[in-house]
Order: sequence, then C-alpha cells, then structure tokens
Amino acid sequence: MTERAVKHVRRFLGQRLRALRKQRALSQERLGKGSGLSGKFIGEVERGEKSISIDSLYRVSVALEVPLRDLTDVGDKNSTVPTEEAEKIFALVSGRRRPEDVRKAYNVLRAMFSRAS
Repeated sequence: MTERAVKHVRRFLGQRLRALRKQRALSQERLGKGSGLSGKFIGEVERGEKSISIDSLYRVSVALEVPLRDLTDVGDKNSTVPTEEAEKIFALVSGRRRPEDVRKAYNVLRAMFSRAS
C-alpha cells in the first residue's frame, strides 16, 4: 500500500468521524471527553492529520454509540461521507430553523437539482 493510499484512508476515516459526531450534535471537545481523548486530537484525526490507534477508535465508537465498523469500513460502497459543501448546507438548515423554512430550503434545492439532471 502506498503512502497516498494510507492518507486517503486516514482522510476518509476523519470525514466519517466528523459526520457521525455532527449528526449527534457533539463538539470535538465533548467527543474527546467521552472517549478519553482531547478535543484537539479529535480535530486532528477528523482532518486526517493524525492516525488513531484501534483502542482509541473503539473508545470513540462507544462514545458515538456506533459499531466500530461504521467508522472503519472504507470499502463499504453504500456508505457515503458528506463533502465539505454538503456539511455547510446541512449546518445552515440544521440550526434553529422553523420547519417551514427547512421545507422551503429543501424545495429550492430539489428544484435546482431536478433542472440540472
């Protein structure tokens, strides 16, 4: 395996970790505390800057309440990691918004993407 492939796996794992953490509305600091790690280290792993041991990864999966394979299965064709742009869109609409505003945003996006097809 090349160094490039290792970086790809580390980046994918970091993106998966970030997506699961955000789905659970946890800060990096809170996830770190729940898994016995620092919030700074969680951020470094999410950005693909640091490798994480299997022991620490297991503690993170317990803190996230997900099976370890949900974090590690980089070959799963059905799993998707949101792009940075998708995360930004999600952050915009997932804040304290009225349900009707979320529906309007969804309808705008749906109309845009149905025209693009």
